[in-house]
Amino acid sequence: MRIPLKIYLLIFLFSCNNVVDSNTTETKDSLFIESDSTNGISEITGKLKHLIWLPIFDSASNDIELKQQRKVNSDTLTANKLIEEINASWDGIELVFQRISHDTLFVSIPASDVLTKQIGSSGAYSYIASTTYTLTELKNIHFVNYEFEEGDHLGPGTMKRTDFEK
Repeated sequence: MRIPLKIYLLIFLFSCNNVVDSNTTETKDSLFIESDSTNGISEITGKLKHLIWLPIFDSASNDIELKQQRKVNSDTLTANKLIEEINASWDGIELVFQRISHDTLFVSIPASDVLTKQIGSSGAYSYIASTTYTLTELKNIHFVNYEFEEGDHLGPGTMKRTDFEK
């Protein structure tokens, strides 16, 4: 029996530390923005400031939430444009458009080691949540099917926005 991706994500989110491989230059700040209940969201800098949906780490609750940084017109969006923005924002993770079928966008990540093995459970969760929310901004797209090699922190599958609601 195959475990649904959202359960797999939750298990790893709570069972693994957010450890970054010592051979990479990634830092926690490049994965998501931190906030706390007293100071709010810290200044958004770097590549993530271009994302439509920004993963926010709340240090008070030790939780990740998504914040929409800008409104978009779904009539003018294309899958390729959104994927280009996503790829420009996340170092070492290349999302590739495959096709659209009915209400599902199919994408792949040919080299998934950074996502599934190097940025930790919180980083993988942040990426997949932010990417799912961004790609479902497309008109009539409600699901995103991710194809990549399963790793320590994430496995492939079909995701929707409600998979990330608390």
